[in-house]
Amino acid sequence: MAIRGSDVDPGMGPRDVTSRRIADLESSVEIGNDAVERIRFYRFSSLSMMITILAPLAFGVVLSLTMLFVSIGQGRCWLFESVSDHSHLAAILGMAGVLALCFAIPVVLVVRRVRANLKDFYRETKYDAAEYESFKSALDGVSIGLGISAPQLAVLGTPTVNTLAFREKGKPGVGVTAEALRAGLSRSDKEALMAHEVAHIALGDYFLASSSAGFEYAGYGLAVLLLLLAVLVTVAINVYALIFLAPLFVPMVVSLVDRRMKKKTRMVYRHNDLLADTIAAKLTNDPEALRKTVEKLWALSEQTNARIPGRAHFQGYMFISRPLESGPIKIVTYDGAGATGNKGDSTKIYWVPGKTKTDSRTWFAYESVNQRVENLKAIELGRWSELERPIQRERARDIAALSGVALLMLVIVLALVVPWAGKTGWDFATTNVVWKMIKV
Repeated sequence: MAIRGSDVDPGMGPRDVTSRRIADLESSVEIGNDAVERIRFYRFSSLSMMITILAPLAFGVVLSLTMLFVSIGQGRCWLFESVSDHSHLAAILGMAGVLALCFAIPVVLVVRRVRANLKDFYRETKYDAAEYESFKSALDGVSIGLGISAPQLAVLGTPTVNTLAFREKGKPGVGVTAEALRAGLSRSDKEALMAHEVAHIALGDYFLASSSAGFEYAGYGLAVLLLLLAVLVTVAINVYALIFLAPLFVPMVVSLVDRRMKKKTRMVYRHNDLLADTIAAKLTNDPEALRKTVEKLWALSEQTNARIPGRAHFQGYMFISRPLESGPIKIVTYDGAGATGNKGDSTKIYWVPGKTKTDSRTWFAYESVNQRVENLKAIELGRWSELERPIQRERARDIAALSGVALLMLVIVLALVVPWAGKTGWDFATTNVVWKMIKV
């Protein structure tokens, strides 16, 4: 195959390496230029969403700190000056302590979230050694076929029959659950599972490498930090300083209420799984075995009594990404009629009580599995089902969002430093009339 460790320039960045891998995979498994461009489009779309949200928050944190330190240096921070009148050292220590607290709070909150999300993602120590070696043999075989070094194989205690590509200490690994070792899977099942996960690794698309988990943690931490610093700046300098900080929350708020963002993220997951299936099917030259493995693991997922909180991000990266949502999962079978009222085969609809059908992550996973099965059936017939074509309006929307964020930050900077009627926005924001009256 085309991809080998010696072919990758150590000086290449992560994006360059991923592009190189995609190009090599394109030529080696013949997935097609058009399909690769669509995968790249949705990855760009996901990356633009992250930048649109994180950039203003990070800019706000830097701006808040700059405003605070500049106001102290100019003698415009009334809180610091009031304490400094009694003890300059106490003022310095007090401000340092408040800043340390502002940074410590989001760190603690993010760590708690990480631990809550990963509490079900742990290593299992008791498992069948023979079955482990069988999975490892399959992993070694497909890795050689794809031309990459075999990643480490770990046994996970997650209570479901499943596999997962993930990153640990900067290196990719493949996890197989202890339940999968006890499930009596065939050799073809194991090769199909390992080929799918190795395809994710070859594409650079593995757990926590570029996942939404890291994005969510960063966004949450920066939002909390900016909120605390904005309150500190407002109290310590002047309430008018909030005029320059509040707009930086707008991109995040818009993204949170825009349902298309969640849909976009789900589409990226689905496309990556379809691509990994295609590579795995062509790697093993047995798309039928992979299709049957997908169907078998979905059927096994219906039998589990496990309950893992929906916020656990690793669920979305499993071979069968059916969320084990907390609470009972309702399954309703409609016989003889589909959603449109036409006669058809029996259809199972999944959802969690209290949510609409299409809001349930379980329902979405069910639809995704159906698309993967149809994709593999098409490959069995010598075709690959097409992914959705990139919508040019969405590309324009992504670019407009990035441009809007850049313009927002530029306007804030200019409003602070460019004089208007002989006075800058910074002068206006740091003029605390009440404090000046008290000082007088």
